[in-house]
Amino acid sequence: MKKKKKQFLDGRIHEKNFLGAVIDNENNQIRVYSKDMLQKRIQRDSFGIAKSFDKVYSNELIPISELFSKANYIISNSFFRANYEDDSVKVTCTQLMMNAAATIQSSVELLRLGYTLQPCMLLRSVIETISTVAYFVIEPDGHKIYQDGKLDVNRTIKYGKQLIPNLGSLQGLLSNHFVHISSLHSELNGLTKHTKNNQPTRINLNMIMVCTWCLYVTSEIVFYDYFYEHIYWNKIDEGQFKFEQSEEDKKWMSEFLKEE
Repeated sequence: MKKKKKQFLDGRIHEKNFLGAVIDNENNQIRVYSKDMLQKRIQRDSFGIAKSFDKVYSNELIPISELFSKANYIISNSFFRANYEDDSVKVTCTQLMMNAAATIQSSVELLRLGYTLQPCMLLRSVIETISTVAYFVIEPDGHKIYQDGKLDVNRTIKYGKQLIPNLGSLQGLLSNHFVHISSLHSELNGLTKHTKNNQPTRINLNMIMVCTWCLYVTSEIVFYDYFYEHIYWNKIDEGQFKFEQSEEDKKWMSEFLKEE
């Protein structure tokens, strides 16, 4: 009976995938490298890492998922109504925000697969999207400037801060520590199975939660007239809204930003 031929997914080094070997006398090691490291990492290693995440953190995803679902409910339904009413500004807002929601989902997927530095790089673009949408809402010519390809997105954060307190601090935190090169980028971020006391994973979950919350708060004001119930916004006049954040939310946000 013939033995089953070994495939690269078995983690073996063979003649066809052999890349090179290093004899390290200083560390008493022999390190062997293959040509298919990328395939092994995404097809073999990722499965076990993701499984460990589901075991340890599935309950912590429940409140994030609930808020994510609420935001998507508002955004997706607003997309159809905005198209029906031929409201080009709101159509663009829904499209941008649906992509932002997909970015949040992508950050969860990356975290689940063991990446702890990269998720917050993605989340930075969610804050940029929120600021851009706020720019459309506040500036009468904002949407046209965007359509004409003349938008300076770096200047939109001031509009985002008019909607959500601490949005500027969150953008700075994500930019300075994760997007721009910082000390975190020189640390070894190896892909390993998740554990209960994994601080980088918990920091990422907090980031994902707060960005999801920001997306929900933004969706509520942008599509205010499409829905009857509102949690964070109160309309005081045409085009004028008051942000009403609970003390619990304020405490949660301030502690989160301070802790990170």
